[in-house]
Formats: sequence, C-alpha cells, structure tokens
Amino acid sequence: MMPVIALMGVSTVGCAGNQMVQTSAGPMPAYCTQNNAATGAIVGGLLGAGLGAAIGGGRGAAIGAAAGATFGGLSGAQADQQCQQLAYQQAAEMAFAAQAQAAYRGGPPPMSYNSYNYVQPSTGATHTVRVTPLSNQTAAASGGTSCVQVSDDTGTKRVCKTADGKLI
Repeated sequence: MMPVIALMGVSTVGCAGNQMVQTSAGPMPAYCTQNNAATGAIVGGLLGAGLGAAIGGGRGAAIGAAAGATFGGLSGAQADQQCQQLAYQQAAEMAFAAQAQAAYRGGPPPMSYNSYNYVQPSTGATHTVRVTPLSNQTAAASGGTSCVQVSDDTGTKRVCKTADGKLI
C-alpha cells in the first residue's frame, strides 16, 4: 500500500496549480510544455499496477497496469488537445488585438497576421500556427462579431470574438 501512496504523491506534483510559463504562443499552463500522453500512460500504468497488485496479486498488477496505462494515456492526450486549443486561442487573441489597434488608429484591419511555432508536447513536433483574417462581411453579418481562421498542419478552426469580448 505504501508504494501506491508514494506514486500518487509523485503523480500529483506535476499537476499542482495552474502555473503559467512563457512560450512563443504566449503564456501557457506549465503542463503544456510536457508530453502529457506519455506521462499519463506511465503514471497511470504505475498506479494501476500498484493498486492491482494490492487487490489481486500478480494478475491484478498486470491488469491494473494495462488499464492504468490506457486511461492515463487517453487523459494525457486530452490534455495535449487542450494545449493545442489554447495555442489557437492565443493566436486569435493576438489577431484581435491587432484588429483593435488598427481600428483605434482609424486604419483598415490587418490583411495578415504574424504566425508562430507551437511545439506539440506529445510528439515534439513543431507546428506553424497561422491566422487568416476573414472578410469584413463576416463581422457585419454576425452582429459585430469579429472572426479569424486559425490553422496549422493538423487542422483549421474558425475563432470569433463577440462584442462583449467572449471567444466563440
């Protein structure tokens, strides 16, 4: 039982609080700088093995390790997806700030925005996140909501900001 408690303590250290770190995409939660899928699989496998051994001996340890690794890996992959979503939101926020700055100066909205690299923690792959302005008709037709298209080599998403500042 003692190893299980020790592993639980170690596994929660990485999740303590929502500490922010600076990345090229702007401030991101610290967990967005690590491979969450692998970490989840390892920690889940160890916890599952420990609990399985305590309950069912050797066979329980094997079953617990497999189940823990599977569910830990899935939850870690979900955290990696959240990090990508945050990177998209950061890019959109930077674009909306540039739009607001142009409007304040009385000029037209920017025709393009800076792109930046986002490193996906689960694979270590670097993705270039690009923001493309959508036509002014989109904003007018949607009741003053400003929209941009955010994309990288894994997908494309339309991000809009309502008049009250909410991202949708």
